[in-house]
Amino acid sequence: MNGKENIINKILSDADARCADILSVAEAQAQAVIANAEQAIATDSVSLEQRLQSVAAERIRNRKATAELDAKKYTLNRKQQLISRCYELAYEKLIKMSDADRLDLIGSLIETHAETGETVYITQSDAKSVTQVWLNGFDKNLKLGKKYIKADGGIILEGDGYEKDLTLTSVIKYLREQTEGKVAELLLGGHNE
Repeated sequence: MNGKENIINKILSDADARCADILSVAEAQAQAVIANAEQAIATDSVSLEQRLQSVAAERIRNRKATAELDAKKYTLNRKQQLISRCYELAYEKLIKMSDADRLDLIGSLIETHAETGETVYITQSDAKSVTQVWLNGFDKNLKLGKKYIKADGGIILEGDGYEKDLTLTSVIKYLREQTEGKVAELLLGGHNE
């Protein structure tokens, strides 16, 4: 039996050696997989940190740009309000002018814009100053309208199929269209953004 035991012991010994080799190779492979995974984690961690920093910087730039845009919008709005207030003050001054100044303004409007044969419509408050006799002084064959216009001042000239609105509201609106750029430059010193 001695031979059988030797053979069995030899087989068991060879099997143990083979198992030890297989375990050693498996352990080396496991260590390599772990090392590769740790390296990948480290690389991904650095990449993720860089991405987070980039995203944070981009968010800060976007918020700053938005804040700057909001500030410019606010500034522009305030400048527009200032310019509008200038024209409102001019309108208020025209409304409050004396009868003599009002008559001079109406005369100037007629001289500049009236054409021969037009009808002149006035406000009720100008009825005591603007008469047919006064209109005859312009040598344009103007007729005084029979009804009054609803306005704070100014006139309306009416011809055959057309009408010229020269009320104070329309005059200020026209003047604003023509002069707003110059007014902005004067008020804001050329810094109108």
